[in-house]
Amino acid sequence: MPAKASEEVKTRIIRSTQANGDIYILERKTKYDPEQKWNSVLSTKLLKKIPKGTETPVPTRPKRPLRNGGENPGVITAVREHVGMMEIIGHIGVVSGIDGGIYSNTDLGTAQKIISVARYLLATNGQSLPGILTWQFNHPLPYGDGMSEDIYHDLFVQVGRDESLQQNFFANRCEGIKERAVLAYDSSTISTYSERQIEARYGFNKAEDGLKTIKVLTLYSIDTRQPVAFTKQPGNLPDVITIENALAQLSALGMGDAEIVTDNGYYSEHNLTELFLAHFDFITLVKTNIKWVKAEIDRNQGAFDSVSSACPFDTQTHGITIMLMREFMKVRKYASSKTGAQKGDKEKFRRRVYLHIYFNPKRKADDDASFDNDLIGLRKTIEEGATLTELSDSAQSRLEKYLTIRNRGTSVHVAFNEAACGEAKKYHGYFALVSNCEKDAFECLHKYRKRELIESFFESMKQHADGARVRVWDTDTLRGRMFVQFVSLCYYEYLSEEIRKLKESLAKPNGNPKHDSKENLELEKKLKAWLGNTPIYLMLQWFDTVENVKVSNKLRSMRWNTEVTARDRMLLDKLGVTLPQ
Repeated sequence: MPAKASEEVKTRIIRSTQANGDIYILERKTKYDPEQKWNSVLSTKLLKKIPKGTETPVPTRPKRPLRNGGENPGVITAVREHVGMMEIIGHIGVVSGIDGGIYSNTDLGTAQKIISVARYLLATNGQSLPGILTWQFNHPLPYGDGMSEDIYHDLFVQVGRDESLQQNFFANRCEGIKERAVLAYDSSTISTYSERQIEARYGFNKAEDGLKTIKVLTLYSIDTRQPVAFTKQPGNLPDVITIENALAQLSALGMGDAEIVTDNGYYSEHNLTELFLAHFDFITLVKTNIKWVKAEIDRNQGAFDSVSSACPFDTQTHGITIMLMREFMKVRKYASSKTGAQKGDKEKFRRRVYLHIYFNPKRKADDDASFDNDLIGLRKTIEEGATLTELSDSAQSRLEKYLTIRNRGTSVHVAFNEAACGEAKKYHGYFALVSNCEKDAFECLHKYRKRELIESFFESMKQHADGARVRVWDTDTLRGRMFVQFVSLCYYEYLSEEIRKLKESLAKPNGNPKHDSKENLELEKKLKAWLGNTPIYLMLQWFDTVENVKVSNKLRSMRWNTEVTARDRMLLDKLGVTLPQ
């Protein structure tokens, strides 16, 4: 005879795998039903969950109890969220491929956290991260469990140590460049008071605030106007020694045919050698006081007077191109059994380079005036009794080269060395670019000037992504924080480019009668004027007033959005953004 059922309530802990990969740890109470002859579930309570890809259970937030115990069907629950701005940002994340690049390279929970923090930085114009604790209550974010200080700190540590995630995301950014990439390469410095950041060191500080710095080096596509990759290094290392690592990173990212554009901080014979050996095309600004460049300026000073030397898009600038065969020296990294060459041997090779020299009379006048003012001020300082030891190294060098001092009793007489001053002024107004691929002086200049987009990117990094200060303690955490900031800047740069292209197309007839109607063109004209006077941050804030309200009880639910003007609706439509209904 089978044993009689005890009819006791039994409590068990079970695990249930969800559709998104999370594992719920549940407390389930059951009781045997003798009539049905199976265990009936009396209640199920969620205790913890194990996020996908992890092994450690984490607590979950308890649900808020309904008013009056939830027994009255007339009790209303309501939710209000700011959706206008967040829908724009979410749309940009999808169409740009930025979100896809994150989701495809890490687990769901980590990706949602990265994207949530990145969207917060963009939406708030780079407000510090503790503000997300209250901001997220009425702004929908992908990570629905809520971002706390501990969560985003742990996120930065995890991401900072996950080099595969970062490099794969950079590779994804590179895949978005359809044509041959032209990449600007430059650095910026982040100042810090921290004594615990081992990479924070005294060196060249672009903010000139006297603090230790950490250097951020970035590759930026000047055609797509998108950042591609970044790295960081100690603040005391000069830019000129970083080019080898940049070339190695580009090769690893599949960008071996890219054209690199740099300023004169990266020019050196060694770097040109590395660029040639790595088979990269390049454009770099070179100082005009370098011996072989100065010799070509002396040889061609009369060539800048002709009309044909005037730049088509900047007629104040004149330019010429000189093709040269130059000799370079490489140091063998490996021995060769065929030639007998040993590791470390120096070998010479010759390559063709194009030296583009430019002259601008207005720039010469400005340089002359600055030169004169500097020397006149220096003379006054000496005549007022300043000693050599009180002068900076650069001031002492200028004094020795361009001034002569005569002591007459107790008075000091300072005169200008006019010959030396004249020799220096002879090269004012000139600048030069070196390339191994650009044969036309003005095409080369056009590409170089587009490099200035990276300067705007660095400004955005500090102003719009909370990148002006370090704010974390250790190296890995800083790297993770910088990566999330980089993702936010990818959003910002993509949206900025979309708005720029949109402004170019607005209020222009295109042959479509509906589009070319007087009413539509007038509305586009108003939208163009508004966009032209409204920065990206304020544009987003304008749409943050669009709210979605959902009201429901046990019998029915309703939702509605804040109304928008015809102009605002036009912008949303042209961006491809649909507000939730």
